[in-house]
Amino acid sequence: MDFFNKSEQSILLNAENIIVGFSGGVDSTLVLAATSQFLEAHNKKNCLTALHVNHQTQSDSSSWEIHCEKFCKEHNINFSCESVKIKESGQGYEAAARSARLDIFNAFDEATVIILGHHLDDQVETVFFRVLRGTGLKGLTGMQRHIKIEDKDFIRPLLHLTKEEIFKQAIEYKLSFIEDQSNTDNAYSRNFLRNEIIPQISKRWPGAKKNTARMANLLAKQSSLYHRFLLERLANVCDEDGLLLDKLSELDYFERSEMIRIWLDQQSFASPNESQMKELEKSFFQSRQDAKPTIKFYREDAQKTGVILSKINNYLIAEKINE
Repeated sequence: MDFFNKSEQSILLNAENIIVGFSGGVDSTLVLAATSQFLEAHNKKNCLTALHVNHQTQSDSSSWEIHCEKFCKEHNINFSCESVKIKESGQGYEAAARSARLDIFNAFDEATVIILGHHLDDQVETVFFRVLRGTGLKGLTGMQRHIKIEDKDFIRPLLHLTKEEIFKQAIEYKLSFIEDQSNTDNAYSRNFLRNEIIPQISKRWPGAKKNTARMANLLAKQSSLYHRFLLERLANVCDEDGLLLDKLSELDYFERSEMIRIWLDQQSFASPNESQMKELEKSFFQSRQDAKPTIKFYREDAQKTGVILSKINNYLIAEKINE
């Protein structure tokens, strides 16, 4: 079960705290077993903790927690469980649940490494979901295999494997796992894509999943190049206190929007979608100079922190939403 590349292995070997998100499903079970095996081979297994988040929303929630704890006991893995109450706050259950999990991850000390079991099928669903939401270049890159959020390393070592390949490996290694029956409920948007739309596309175009993942990987490289160009431009319109509104006003709408997005991304804040950006444009750049607007927004997939934007003197200021 050698899923980590050399860069990821180095990160793990230098980490003091390694957390694997462990739902008990086949994906998280395989990635937990692989992480445990790697760390044990390097005498670092004591740094590993399997984290189970009990959402308390289904009748099976308690039995899933019991299964996860039992699995960890059998495999001599440190186990931790966090129970949460999902507050939808208008963004839907799926996003609210992801937000709750992210809050738990963010509570860990800096330099914590967090391992997640997302796979190629998840990547395809993410790209499709963002296309339907009207994403830009960065959104089409999907999930990144390795990303830093608030000084924590997030690694997805299974991102190149399909769900079918993961099942085969879990069975081969005789790993026990559970199946979440809610995955068949097409009331959830991702389930509808997973169970109805993507299978039809794959039936017509058998290589669709692999090609979509390949596209996301290529666009990630192009986005990185574009990102470096924008960073050079960003230095001209901001300082340590925030974005300079007078400097931003000298740019056209598109470049101004890109400057705001990359500035927020640097701080791990959510970036506004196009409708939110137009609202921001109207409130901050088309209103009276003495106006004191505030705007708040979050990403629907909850992978970045919600943000409040406000105007203080000549600055656009960003602060975390605390709800």
